[in-house]
Amino acid sequence: MENKRPILSIYVATYNHEKYIVQALESIRMQQTKYPYEVLVGEDCSSDNTRAVLKDYEKQHPGFMHVFYREHNMHNDKINNVVDLKQRCTGKYIIALEGDDYWIDPYKIEKQISFLESHDDYIAVSHNCIVVNEKSEQTEEKYPECYDTEYELNHYMCGILPGQLATVMYRNYLTEDILDTSFLNCGIQPGDKILYFTLVCNGKVHCIQEKMSAYRHITSGGSSYSANVKHNFKEQKEWYLEQLKYANRINNQKAIKIAEYLYLKEIIAGVINRDSSIRELLVDIRKIDHKLRSLYMLLINR
Repeated sequence: MENKRPILSIYVATYNHEKYIVQALESIRMQQTKYPYEVLVGEDCSSDNTRAVLKDYEKQHPGFMHVFYREHNMHNDKINNVVDLKQRCTGKYIIALEGDDYWIDPYKIEKQISFLESHDDYIAVSHNCIVVNEKSEQTEEKYPECYDTEYELNHYMCGILPGQLATVMYRNYLTEDILDTSFLNCGIQPGDKILYFTLVCNGKVHCIQEKMSAYRHITSGGSSYSANVKHNFKEQKEWYLEQLKYANRINNQKAIKIAEYLYLKEIIAGVINRDSSIRELLVDIRKIDHKLRSLYMLLINR
């Protein structure tokens, strides 16, 4: 793979995944595809044995991947582990695989690349997933993924995502000038929702209705976003405000309509949950240009 320019860049951000990282990497190695790809792994100074496991895996499979062993944990850096990995991606397309997730279909990337290669008008393609626990056992949990073939802003408004991060393959916006990246670079979390909003604002997203990956959902004791981050009203308000600013910046009227509604929903919830005051609400609501429309949407979507 390393002697050809890759069609696909796969980046694997890992931290404290000693029990899972081999399964993730093996799910990449099992892929059956005619397309050349590169695998970039960022080991973010884990406190467990992830680094040792990776070094051993490198010896067993030389040339399969390029591992970046970080000198310090980059979680709080402006250029963090994920951002650095993405900036190194040279492929025509990009996909992520977090170190505790894995793919379950050996033709997954073949199907996704083939779709994008034959559909120039699409910016991304996703698929369905199963949810597993720490023992890789499938649970009854359903990921809030899209069950239509086309992912649209109305799905996003309702909390439906195109798929879990390891299911979404997209055109490399870092090597192609295909969209405004300001929202992607604003440095707030969660980054996957920022990516999905940016993609659907700038192009068409297709959803393959097949389960081709496993999302490991650990709500405590893990290193995932859901395991470590609790709701913070001020941060969430800032998140939705940045989203609204982006929609206005690119002048996407449908996105503006939805971003205003979601921002209003968040600031009203802040008052209801006593995280904010009426006075603060009256200040925040000034940032919404179409107040009556947003209020109407809030009422009909209750």
